[in-house]
Amino acid sequence: MDYSHVLFDLEQACADFQVRLDSDACCIRQFGVTILLTLTLNTFAKFESHVVNSNVPTAKFFAVRGIKEAVTASYAAIGLVNALALRDELFQLALANSRSFESFVLDSLCWVIAVITKRAWVDTPEEQRLAFTQTLCEDIVRHTTPCIGMITATYLIDEIAGGSKCSQFRLPWEFHYTCKTTFENVHMLHIFEAALKVIHRQLQRSAEMQHAPSGGSHTIAYERRSALHIADRVLNWAFTSSDESKVIAASFGHSKGRSGGGNTSKAGQRGSSRDSDNLDDGDGSGSAIFENEFRNRTPLFPRNWQSLLLSGEILTMFFSVYEATLSDQMHAYFSPGSTHLALQCLVQVSGIRGKDIFASADAKGSDELRAEFARVIMRNQLQMIRHVCSMDLVSEGSEDMVVATTQMIRRFIETQLEEPSSTVVANQRLHSLAFLVIGIPEAHEYFGEVSKFICMLLNSAAGILRSDMLQRVDDDFGDVDNYFVMQAFDELANAWSTVINQIREWEYLEEAAAGTNSGSNGDDKQVSNQSVLSSFTHFLVTTAYLIRSEYIQLRMLMCEDSVPSNSSRAETFSIDQGLLAKDYVVYEDQLQFFALLARLDLRTSLDRMYENLCSRCNALQEEFKSIESGTAGESYNQHTIDLLHEQTQWIVLMIGFTLCDSGTSERVLIPKPVLEYSAACSNTGQDLTVQCIMVLLKMLEFELVSPSSPLAAYGSPLLVETLFWALRRIAPVYFLLDRSDYREVSKSTITAFGSTGDGGNGSAIINGVLDLVKRTFDLWSAEEDVLQMCVSILLALGQRTAIAREITSSPQFTPLMQYFTSNIGQFPEAIHGSIIEALALLACHSSSADHERCFSDLKTLILRSFSQVVHSSDFMARHQDARLVNQLLGGLDMMDGLLSAANFRNMDAIFGLFFEVQPLFEQLLTVYGHGDEIPCEIIQVMESAARYLDVSSLPDDEHMLRFSHCFRTLLRKYQTSAVGRSTSQSDTDIESLSKITSLISAISYLVHNEMGFAPNEASPSIPKAVADDFGETEVFGLYCVHVTADSSQLLTPNVLRIHIQLISEMAQYRMPSLIRWLPTEIWAQIMDVLLAGIDHGIYDIGHRTYEAISRLGAYVKVAGIGNAPAELRDVFSRGFKQLLSKLLQALLFSPFDVELVEYAGTALVTLGLLDPSHLQTCFQDLFAQGDSAAFAERLSSTLTKFNSDLEASDAVRGLLKTVEPIPDPIDSAELRQPLFEFLVNTRAVLRIK
Repeated sequence: MDYSHVLFDLEQACADFQVRLDSDACCIRQFGVTILLTLTLNTFAKFESHVVNSNVPTAKFFAVRGIKEAVTASYAAIGLVNALALRDELFQLALANSRSFESFVLDSLCWVIAVITKRAWVDTPEEQRLAFTQTLCEDIVRHTTPCIGMITATYLIDEIAGGSKCSQFRLPWEFHYTCKTTFENVHMLHIFEAALKVIHRQLQRSAEMQHAPSGGSHTIAYERRSALHIADRVLNWAFTSSDESKVIAASFGHSKGRSGGGNTSKAGQRGSSRDSDNLDDGDGSGSAIFENEFRNRTPLFPRNWQSLLLSGEILTMFFSVYEATLSDQMHAYFSPGSTHLALQCLVQVSGIRGKDIFASADAKGSDELRAEFARVIMRNQLQMIRHVCSMDLVSEGSEDMVVATTQMIRRFIETQLEEPSSTVVANQRLHSLAFLVIGIPEAHEYFGEVSKFICMLLNSAAGILRSDMLQRVDDDFGDVDNYFVMQAFDELANAWSTVINQIREWEYLEEAAAGTNSGSNGDDKQVSNQSVLSSFTHFLVTTAYLIRSEYIQLRMLMCEDSVPSNSSRAETFSIDQGLLAKDYVVYEDQLQFFALLARLDLRTSLDRMYENLCSRCNALQEEFKSIESGTAGESYNQHTIDLLHEQTQWIVLMIGFTLCDSGTSERVLIPKPVLEYSAACSNTGQDLTVQCIMVLLKMLEFELVSPSSPLAAYGSPLLVETLFWALRRIAPVYFLLDRSDYREVSKSTITAFGSTGDGGNGSAIINGVLDLVKRTFDLWSAEEDVLQMCVSILLALGQRTAIAREITSSPQFTPLMQYFTSNIGQFPEAIHGSIIEALALLACHSSSADHERCFSDLKTLILRSFSQVVHSSDFMARHQDARLVNQLLGGLDMMDGLLSAANFRNMDAIFGLFFEVQPLFEQLLTVYGHGDEIPCEIIQVMESAARYLDVSSLPDDEHMLRFSHCFRTLLRKYQTSAVGRSTSQSDTDIESLSKITSLISAISYLVHNEMGFAPNEASPSIPKAVADDFGETEVFGLYCVHVTADSSQLLTPNVLRIHIQLISEMAQYRMPSLIRWLPTEIWAQIMDVLLAGIDHGIYDIGHRTYEAISRLGAYVKVAGIGNAPAELRDVFSRGFKQLLSKLLQALLFSPFDVELVEYAGTALVTLGLLDPSHLQTCFQDLFAQGDSAAFAERLSSTLTKFNSDLEASDAVRGLLKTVEPIPDPIDSAELRQPLFEFLVNTRAVLRIK
């Protein structure tokens, strides 16, 4: 073979910059064939001479790639012996030319060595594997530069890990899995140990070089980084498991909801990312195998790694190498990335976890191992925390260090607190936190430094607000909250919250178990959970004060930054405020953390918040007085008032989160710490819980000045909205509280907010809130967000029976009703429905006479909004007038709100109103049917009617049939007007899709409403004639969905999800009516929809699809469709074949959610029972894909076993023997074992990477 000629062509192509994709592949493949021939002719030395002596580095690079291409493509022809011989020759070539080859050529050569090693790994005897691993380890420890063993080992780990860096071998998943299982516990352990030896030796050499810089030479820094690359990969390795569910997960990919932040220290990258399927990455190229199940957690290492990972010296060494990389940064030879790698390793080792790694002969030994590990980590993290805190935390150069330090602290704390202790003290298992405090002397010091770190982060963020950095941070990150310092604070806040929640949980459990545990002797009590955690709680109280103070100070400074000081910033501020979400949503996690801290010491925290609130309220009052008297300049007053409003708003948020938890139901109670604090107060004046709420009410009263007052222009709608938000949380919990819900309630709370019967002032407070709501509507009638929050508090109060009865019995309720019904046109249309819902909900708690009167007023209001438009003489001439359309939309929204408030008290009346407005809706659909707004709102009303009106509450069959007829009539009118509508709008137009989703939801709710608890159509919960009529309506509704929407709209994710859910429900509740009434062409569309749902990326869509297929298939298999028209039978036959083919392909080849396997497998079995011949054809196609008899034999035996398992399955037998007219689908749980065995075995052979 003329090597010189082939190499000359390759050099010429590289030199002329003509190595395009086509010529590149040609040259590489030609050179690969040449290498194959050299193996036969035993002339490798000749090839080596030509490559080594080439003067074109890129030619060397492509020549080496040619070897890789040839080996992966023609391994069978080369054979194991020649492949290993080639690998060894290449390894020697790399060793001999490690200093003469260019770095990219050397890297490529080491990569090819790793690829050949993996390709031959399964066939290589274990002795030879160990020998090669030992060769790599020896070269690693020998620490030549560059270290060929180090580079090759790094590539080998990447290749066998099977992630995005793994090469394409075109081999089944089983090959990759076998490589991984045989590599990870022995060979990788040796490589990791060798890398640790290099790190240790370089640290020693750095220390010995007294006259050199502290980081050592360039060689030391380079080798240190190379060893850290290996350590980082090992510490992020996803170990295989013998557990069945883990094997399935490795074979099928991610499970629903499995996500987590990556292990990067870049704050901006702390997003969540779904684990990739183990044989497919995002672009479908199949490059992401075996990712960690939770990438924000350290892997579960097996026990044989214990001696390395739990060694105090090795753990300390990781911290020492991080310190060495810091020293490297000060010198010219610094190796970029070393510090980042070291930090990532520290994050991983800080979270070492699991029973195996801490396993010991007895429980005591296991706890000792865990305690020693925790002690080493705490001691070293303490040094890191102190070092970081001595730096300038806000400089950009410290970002990696600050964020990674907080990540490792969080990883350590959360991991340790979730690990149960085996130690028993005082007849109790020692709490995880108590175990740390007792077992590690540095624990108190460690947690103290962490608390100081939290304070320093907050203080540093405050420092930015006072410095010249502020403008740059605002420009680059939006505000300080998006800067890495605050993101680091969030990490530690989560960790600290875990500590506090652990103690709170322990306290609740102790209280629940009080009196059931036997006493313990005095010695035990000295080290019991009670003594240790009570002492630690006192420590938390002290640190909580400091953190709260820093946080409040920071928020007040941020308010100064957010309030504009000039007109240009004011315009930007106004725009931004309109775009941003509410503070109580955006900063919910931080405010909940603040509430946890505040409840540790409510007396001090409430005192501080109350003082801040009162001081700013007084300052606002002074400013308003100066405005009235004209003693201050307008600009000064406006800026000061805006700042006071912003700061007050944040204090209100803190109070709202502290005094109560989220929720408005009957069961939300006053938090236990608040009860205990309030009970300890001697009178109402000292109870700051009561005083804070009273100040909130006074603040509202102060802000809600008369609209005619000159001070109205200076009010803050944002503050008013936040005050009502706080009351929405507080009022349902504190006002007219039920004393039976608590063991003890303080007298001050009862006096301030209790019922009149308990001697409380709650009734007056509630009346005052109603007055404040009315004043808000008068003052801020155009502020939709403020008014919506006012309505929200009415809805929240209406959900508490005692409060709602108090409101309706109040003399203010009737005037409030009249106020809203008379002036509703003056308020934004978007809140009309909510107003009607709140009033109707409250009215249900009034007397019968008052309820009838209230409902009559609401009914009149709704009907008037339609009749004034529809019955006017010039309606058709003016029907496109925007004011008329808005009035109709407002009426429809009010009708929707009334339906949302339906309950047993008003159900009959709302049914009557629905019957009454049905003709009006028909007329509106006739006039506006070719538009979107009016039909969309009508469909929304129909959805609410089906959802909230209880069909079973109707007095007789006649009324039930009337409701069904009304529904069907509106559907027919909608279908008639919608067909042929202009399609000039985009298929994904929001209003069009909203109309479709509302229509589908309306039919779905109607099915559930009418069926009640009936299992299927054969056993209705209402008379059969009525049930059949409803069935006709529901089937026609499904028909309307398909004839009024095009295929692209039906396949959008949101529509597809609820559409397939409806199909599944109809298959469950409406067979055989669905087959009897639905036209053949609609069935063809349904088959297309189900086909689109198979292998869909959204979990719910896939789940519902497989559920629908199973139900539909079970019915067709048992009941049959022999009496159906021939066209319909053809549609079913063709559709089932397509579904079976695609489902089988998805299960065997596609990325697949492990949690969907049972549902998809049940659908597969059902389809296989329907058409066994087509299933056999599909498998014959699979057999034909193999290139060997062994391949076909293995698949055949797998299929044979699966068939025998199914024949023996009780679930399948039960379906085939059922005599029920409407059979239940196969129980997926009973198919789990045979199905998983079948799929794992087939995918292991068929899935190619």
